Amino acid sequence: MSSFGWLKEEFGLYRERDTIIHNLDPRVKFMWLMVVGIVIIIFKDPIWMLLFSIPAFGLVSRMAKLTWKDYRPLVFPVFSICLISFLVNQWLFFGHEHFLFYMIPNLGIIGPAIPISLESLMHASSIVARIPLLMGPVRVFIGTTSVKDLANGFTKMKIPPEITMSISIAMGYLPVLLAQLRSVMESQMARGYSFESGTKNPIRALRQFTPLMIPLVTRSIIRAEFLAAAMVCRGFEYDPQHRTYLKEVKLNRTDKIALALITSALVISIIATVMGWARYQAFTLPLAKRILGIV
Repeated sequence: MSSFGWLKEEFGLYRERDTIIHNLDPRVKFMWLMVVGIVIIIFKDPIWMLLFSIPAFGLVSRMAKLTWKDYRPLVFPVFSICLISFLVNQWLFFGHEHFLFYMIPNLGIIGPAIPISLESLMHASSIVARIPLLMGPVRVFIGTTSVKDLANGFTKMKIPPEITMSISIAMGYLPVLLAQLRSVMESQMARGYSFESGTKNPIRALRQFTPLMIPLVTRSIIRAEFLAAAMVCRGFEYDPQHRTYLKEVKLNRTDKIALALITSALVISIIATVMGWARYQAFTLPLAKRILGIV
C-alpha cells in the first residue's frame, strides 16, 4: 500500500486553535483571500509579489500557527505545476531583448531551441510566483475557517442558503470520502486483493480499481440519502431564507481593524498598479541589468 501512503495520514484541513486568525469573522477572512488573489494577479513583478506576500500571507500564516506540516501535502503538486508553467512560459515568450542562453543547446540533431533572456525570466517568474502565492492563502483560509463558520458567513453575505449548504457539504464530505476510501482499501486488501500491481494500460488499471470504486460509490449514495432525509426532518426546506442560527456571526473590533488593513492594502496595490510600479519592467528588470552589468 506504499503507493497510497498519503491515505494513512489524517486528512484534516481545518484545525481548531485559539488564534486571532481563527477567531476572525469568516467574511473578513474571505475578503482577505479575495484581496490577496486580486493583488497577486494584477502585480506583474515577482519582487513586488513577494514584498506584498510577506505581511499579507507569511505574517497571517504565522499568527494562525500553521506549520510546515500543514503545507507539506501541497509541496509536490505546487512544485510540479510551477515547473511546467515555467517551461511553457519560456517556450511561448517572444519579446527577447537581452539574450542569455538557449534552454536546449545545439546538440547536432536538435537545437538550439527555447531562447532564455532576462525578459523571459522575469515574465516566467512573475507567472510562476502566482501559483504558490495563491495556493498558500487558500490553505490558510481553509485551515482557519470551519465549515460551520463558513456557511454562516456566506449566509450573512446574502448567498442563497441552498448554495451555502452545498458548499459546506462538499467541503465537509471530502475527509469523510477519504476515510471511506481508506476503509474500503483495507477491507479489500484483507480479502487478498493487491493494489500494488501498477500498469500503464488504462483499461487494465480501471479494471484493477473496480473493486475499490464500486463499494465507494455505493457507500456515497447511501450516505447522501441519509443526509437528504436528515435535512428534510430538520425542516431545511421550510423558509430557508429566514433561518436562525445558534451562533450569530457579527463583526467585532478586531474584525473592523482587519477590514481596514485589508482595504488599505487593496487601495495601495491598485495605485501601484495604475502608476506602473508593480511591473517587472519598472523595477526588477532594471535591477537585474544593473547587477549583471548589462546596458
